[in-house]
Amino acid sequence: MSAYYDLYETPDVQNTGEKQPLHARIVPSGTYSQKEFIERVSRYQHFPQNMVDGVLGAVIDELGSLLARGYIVELGELGHLSVSLKCTQKVMTKKEIRSESICFDNVHLRTSKNFKLKVRREMRLERVPKSGRTVSKTEIPVEQRLQMLQEFLKKNGGITRIEYSRLTGVARLKAVDDLNTFIQEGKLRKRGAGRNVFYVWKQEE
Repeated sequence: MSAYYDLYETPDVQNTGEKQPLHARIVPSGTYSQKEFIERVSRYQHFPQNMVDGVLGAVIDELGSLLARGYIVELGELGHLSVSLKCTQKVMTKKEIRSESICFDNVHLRTSKNFKLKVRREMRLERVPKSGRTVSKTEIPVEQRLQMLQEFLKKNGGITRIEYSRLTGVARLKAVDDLNTFIQEGKLRKRGAGRNVFYVWKQEE
């Protein structure tokens, strides 16, 4: 699956009046909710959903507690988290500082070199098919959608309707129509039931 990007005008913040170079920016493929992320981890990493949900909740609770106590927390290859502070009013000398003048500002995640390299190695960039339009508004031909689906299944084994919609940029009903058509053509097989439905490549079972 490719990540799509487009080119955008760079603001002339210095007011030079000169034409600024374009800059590239990712066109978001969508957003994974916590529930969808847990379902994905459970399906592809073969852990029970309730276990993943419980561990994730515990990690978030402990992170909040440790960061609130001034710790820097390392999370393996992901990187480390830390907290920054800010002054609520101008302070010119240390003698002027009062506890009420200092407060929480933000939580920062500094990713590790290994994690950045992992993302870089796996990322495949493609220009948005038509400049100025997002992927969701540009329908990819069905033959290309099928090819994208095959590549995704070779790597991940299965796919949900939501993932297929994000992968190809088609709307929910169109995604359902595509998947049902592929099943009728003998290319896909449906697995699971209800909210746990996903699709596998029939020829590789």
